[in-house]
Amino acid sequence: MRHAGRFVSGAVALLFGAASLPPAAWADGVVRYVAPDGDDANPGTEQKPWKTLSAAVKASTRPGPGDTVLIKAGTYVETPFWKIHVHGSAEKPATFKAYGDGDVRVTSSTVLPADGWQHVRDAIYRAELDGRVMAVFQNEFPLVFPGNDEHPVTAVDEMYPNSFFLSGTTLYVWLADGSDPKESVLRVAPSHVVVVDKSHYVVLDGLTLEYGFVGIKENRASTGLTVRNCTLRSLTSHGIQPTPAECVIEDCRFEKIGSTRTQCGIKSVYTRGLIVRHNVFEAIAGPAVHQRGDTEPPPPGVEICGNIFRRPRPYTDGASHSGYAEDLMLWGRSQKTRVYNNVFCGGGKRPAIALLESGNRVWNNTFVESSVAVGFGPKSKENEVVNNIFLDAGETFFEWPAGATPQTVDWNLYFSRTGAPRWQRAGATYTRFSDYQNADGGERNSRYADPRLAEGAEARPQPGSPAIDTGMRLEEVTVDCDGAARPQGPAYDLGAYEFRPSSN
Repeated sequence: MRHAGRFVSGAVALLFGAASLPPAAWADGVVRYVAPDGDDANPGTEQKPWKTLSAAVKASTRPGPGDTVLIKAGTYVETPFWKIHVHGSAEKPATFKAYGDGDVRVTSSTVLPADGWQHVRDAIYRAELDGRVMAVFQNEFPLVFPGNDEHPVTAVDEMYPNSFFLSGTTLYVWLADGSDPKESVLRVAPSHVVVVDKSHYVVLDGLTLEYGFVGIKENRASTGLTVRNCTLRSLTSHGIQPTPAECVIEDCRFEKIGSTRTQCGIKSVYTRGLIVRHNVFEAIAGPAVHQRGDTEPPPPGVEICGNIFRRPRPYTDGASHSGYAEDLMLWGRSQKTRVYNNVFCGGGKRPAIALLESGNRVWNNTFVESSVAVGFGPKSKENEVVNNIFLDAGETFFEWPAGATPQTVDWNLYFSRTGAPRWQRAGATYTRFSDYQNADGGERNSRYADPRLAEGAEARPQPGSPAIDTGMRLEEVTVDCDGAARPQGPAYDLGAYEFRPSSN
């Protein structure tokens, strides 16, 4: 299984005999160390590591092309954030990597004392602070930031459940369950967890970034950021925002992020060469990935592949506003995003993909209980939706307005275990597959049959599944969600996984 949750293990890189030299004398390709019991006055060797991550990126010690900073297990509180201003190269990136002896947790947050709360009225409580606050958390989940664009809180009287408000040094909270803050763990954070500032070709590997406003915030234009084997969780606004050019996000886990539909796991703007692969997304209030851009970036394009989109989280940004955002909101103009080998598990509540612009490719995905599997924007055209499995759409398999033509939709498998199936096509609604299939001569190679998928988030095809060996060959999709070669039989399988008896 190639998905998130793996942390670095195995042999630790050697120091290449440079342990006794001061950092300024080291050549490219050396290894430095950070540990909770270190000292920032140390030279950063394994025997004498630094104590803070900030020490590893000071002007006199920051890594360069090919250098690695190994970080030993522990919690690193970097305030107001961990600022990375580092230049690697495409051939030799600068790397910040977990040592391999346990979790490396990076945060800017602190826990508020339970006895510091006073009741104001109803479910509103207050506490005095001694510093700046941008994010507040009840246990692992964020409260709505008072500067929310749609429903800002500018006074105590405007508060609602799961919100907070700041007046000078006084923090007011109204918890989602209406409880006394003394009964929960309340954390506050002054800013983001990591700020990437005009950095180039940097790798973050095996880190847990938690309890901040944004997990990884790009401050000034950067290039070539790779985020690998990381966990980004318990964040108020976004996991990563925005994504630098040539950004790779792989084998990570995103969870418990945001409280409103505008807060995302990954928010990409005008991105060239973004790759989002083999990640797990769970309990994200807004889209798991929100891709946008009003201009066409130069190649390469955007790929979203091999991800698992699990249990959704409703957003709440006011007393009368709650619901579920799409897993993927794709409205990057002319970016021709390729979405393939993903599994969407919407729980009957969360839409899977919104194609608000044209030219996207949706290939070999598995949709299980998405409220809407694929939604076309009113002006969206020339998308391809091919080789997918659609099982149990809560509302409709397609949301397809009249103006959204032409589209290429074929070689798909549909089934509803409960309730009548429903499709839209160019503004018309159908509840029988034969009627939908005959409309405008569409989907001649698609079928309506039980795909016989395994229970659970992975939804793999079982023996005898009609998804096996019934797909269209796609030259661009050469492997499945596990990395197994396509096809395994005489033809492509539908959905995210090729059937292999040894793995199903």
